[in-house]
Amino acid sequence: MIGHDEAHRKIVAKAMEDAAFRARLIADPRATVASFLGIEIPSAVAVTVVEDSPTHLHIVLPAAGDQLSDADLEAVAGGAGVNWGIARDFFNTGPTSASGGRPMGWDEA
Repeated sequence: MIGHDEAHRKIVAKAMEDAAFRARLIADPRATVASFLGIEIPSAVAVTVVEDSPTHLHIVLPAAGDQLSDADLEAVAGGAGVNWGIARDFFNTGPTSASGGRPMGWDEA
């Protein structure tokens, strides 16, 4: 199963090498990401793309108050995902397949 960081890396790499993909990603990020990864994105998960420029740098911060509990720290140490809300559930559990069947891991996309 591919995690959030790996999915992000693949999307950015594709956007850097394919100008048409980059344009689609900026114009319609939800559909482009879903199509590229072969997944369904839950409606509760917003997908936003921003583009840095020579005069504008974007810094993405984790959600405010998103502290790790002792249980979360133990889970991370054991290789499990960190509980950071519905997006975490989506990225670590995986979306459901387009056929509506079993959960689909990122590596199946």
